[in-house]
Amino acid sequence: MTRGLAAGLLLAGAVAFRAHAACAATFTGGAGSDYQTGPKAQSYRSALLFGSAETEQGDLTLAGIRYSDSRLGPGIGLFANGSAAVTPRVRVRVVGLRTIGDEAYRAWRWRLGPEFKLGSDVSLGTYYLRLTDNAGGSFGSAGMELTGPVARNVTGQIGSSYGKWNGDATTAQGSLSGIWHPVGRILFLAELDVGRNLTTTSVAGPGAGGGALGGLPLPGGIGNGNGPGQGQTETASEVAAAGQIGIRFLIH
Repeated sequence: MTRGLAAGLLLAGAVAFRAHAACAATFTGGAGSDYQTGPKAQSYRSALLFGSAETEQGDLTLAGIRYSDSRLGPGIGLFANGSAAVTPRVRVRVVGLRTIGDEAYRAWRWRLGPEFKLGSDVSLGTYYLRLTDNAGGSFGSAGMELTGPVARNVTGQIGSSYGKWNGDATTAQGSLSGIWHPVGRILFLAELDVGRNLTTTSVAGPGAGGGALGGLPLPGGIGNGNGPGQGQTETASEVAAAGQIGIRFLIH
């Protein structure tokens, strides 16, 4: 059911975006790399190739990822991030990630919600995020993100979310992220997440559109909770932190 819903949402977003393809579009492609670290020395590395298109009516980013996770092992990810304009100041964004491990691990992650344009460069997004995997883990969360410029060539984002694993462990956390565009074809990315039973929820697109971070989520979650490979849900309430850094090389 979850797979069908996620696939349907992504297909609907792609169809809506294609309907506006006749409009002038800005295309961006490129490559990048990410490194993430979190509680209990968990780490995640990835390399990716991506392409993005953006018009006044919406945007679409597609990416292929090769990753290595210290807990889950290596694998590949297929990523899609699209939005469609409802009004000049409101968009609906759909994001999906399919994770396929080299071994038996499989997972789906999708996110859906509206984005509100508060000013020329300021936006507020709200969302519902869902993660399921073939190890019996499932996670749902709701959150919001405020994005805007903080300095010359620097965009920042602050967010918060609350979620729950199927084993009853709950998460409550905040995030601070930014993207620095020092020269025309290079972007530097950074994010810090702090919270209880930490689980990364960022799913912004790896190109120029889709939010401030431009990053990718860990394939199976991070920190405490009912993640894959854990025989029993942990419900520890200590505060933990996770960080990500990344780089994107753009081809316009």
